[in-house]
Amino acid sequence: MPTPLEALLNRPLLHFDPAPLRARIAGKRVLVTGAAGSIGSELSRQLAALAPAALIGFDNAETPLFNLNLELPTLIPEIGDITRPHHLESLFRRHQPQIIFHAAAFKHVPMMELHPFAAVETNIFGTDELAQASIRHHAEDFLLISSDKAVRPTSMMGATKRVAEMLVHALQPTTGTHFYSVRFGNVLGSSGSVVPIFQNQIASGGPITITHPEMRRYFMTTPEATELVLQALALGRGGELFTLYMGEPVRIVELAERMIRQAGLEPHRDIKIQFTGIRPGEKLFEELNLNSEDLVPTPNERIKCYRSSHSLGLDAMRAAIDDLQRITAAEDRTALIVLLLRIIPDFAHEL
Repeated sequence: MPTPLEALLNRPLLHFDPAPLRARIAGKRVLVTGAAGSIGSELSRQLAALAPAALIGFDNAETPLFNLNLELPTLIPEIGDITRPHHLESLFRRHQPQIIFHAAAFKHVPMMELHPFAAVETNIFGTDELAQASIRHHAEDFLLISSDKAVRPTSMMGATKRVAEMLVHALQPTTGTHFYSVRFGNVLGSSGSVVPIFQNQIASGGPITITHPEMRRYFMTTPEATELVLQALALGRGGELFTLYMGEPVRIVELAERMIRQAGLEPHRDIKIQFTGIRPGEKLFEELNLNSEDLVPTPNERIKCYRSSHSLGLDAMRAAIDDLQRITAAEDRTALIVLLLRIIPDFAHEL
């Protein structure tokens, strides 16, 4: 029987065979960044059941990490920041992780429009620092958790996740560490989801606020999202980008109407729906891949794998990151957008 959240999907839930995952994880030292977040914590729960030699949860949020450690006593909690090299060097020196799941990121589109340099520092520089530490300490696998907002991005959040994808793709041919990316749709019930917002608005009697009547998104549950990450590790050989088949995109207004009915109320009568206008960085439709990304078959028809035929080489990526560091230090927003437009030709953002 689906939970109320799962019933909102209006499609069958996806499940995967755990056996290949256990064979891949058992006996390995595994690191999860952003372990205290909604995705990182569920990843940690599923990984703990796969008999790793050590499971290290890394986050800068003390209380959520403390609570996760109470739930998972075998988790080794580590407080730190992915943008600080000395935090990472200490972490890797002490634990020597073999497999890295990189879930730490800034994810809220409107917030990152207001704070673009925070998005660059965490989503790009933090990913770079973590990847370099992984290479120095001879990690076997590095899996970046990305977003469908990285496809033809219109937001700072999406653009920074796209650059992070490009970076790990450029690193793949140059090192013994295997790099992969996984693109998520919107995860129901996560901290970045509209679902908790709608739940609070329904509880207070409405109205539910939606930016546009034709706004559509791909949705997945938290277990589906985390199983996709683990399956990507089992399937990947290095350089791949994975997405999950999530059915057709859901109109946000229909999602809101389902939630109102779940609460025993009638949409547009008991709970009003108001349209507030698209916010900066938002787009009506999300996509899962670019035209320049070639589909590669996988043993699981529910998982799509792409290889990009358009990406910068490592030297060009390093030069771009050097430029980003100078611009970020100067906090020059216009120069930042101009540079991101150069790195990502299909980035659609106003100066």
